Amino acid sequence: MRKLDVIGLHHGFFADFGFEFHSTQLQFIKEFPQGYQTVFVQFTEYPEVNYLEYNLGVRIHRVEQIIHRFLPTLGDYADRSVTLIQSPSKIGKLIPARFVLENDGQLAEAIMAAEKFFVSHGFHWLDQMIDPKQLERAFAERKEKSFASHNFVYNVFRGVTLARLYNDADYPVLREIYLSEIQHRNMTPYTIGSFLQLLAYLDEGDFSKSSF
Repeated sequence: MRKLDVIGLHHGFFADFGFEFHSTQLQFIKEFPQGYQTVFVQFTEYPEVNYLEYNLGVRIHRVEQIIHRFLPTLGDYADRSVTLIQSPSKIGKLIPARFVLENDGQLAEAIMAAEKFFVSHGFHWLDQMIDPKQLERAFAERKEKSFASHNFVYNVFRGVTLARLYNDADYPVLREIYLSEIQHRNMTPYTIGSFLQLLAYLDEGDFSKSSF
């Protein structure tokens, strides 16, 4: 079964919850004023077995626009990067990180299980994460630990930017924690320099609500 055929089996379900399929990015997107929610459906075929997996996330446009001023960015990645991506197994634990499929019957069962997960946990998590303060809290609680789909550098760049924009009271403390982690992870001089440039921008910028 072709990848696009499998993804197509999800169109009606996600459309019922306000998501539109973007074929160029192969993801289901639901926009909100500050960004969008997204669901990735990935289907991988092998001769003996196929894999189906889901990832869901949230993009805050302002955060991505800021961090990519200071990170090396290829092509249009800054326009489509996602602030936080998480796997279902880290949210509701009702479905595995990926389904192992040997026949079409198992595919149907996997899709039904995935839909149950999204209705009971996934969409609620997405609705929580579109609140930038909630999203910032998710990063602050992890601090030195990267999310599964983020490398450490992106994790701290996003975390400190979220703190400055949406948690100004705790920003000075979190700033020092993120900076300490960057300095103690044997990052390249370029990465450290880029992070210091980001901090200077965040420290000096006017990020009042009226600027959003």
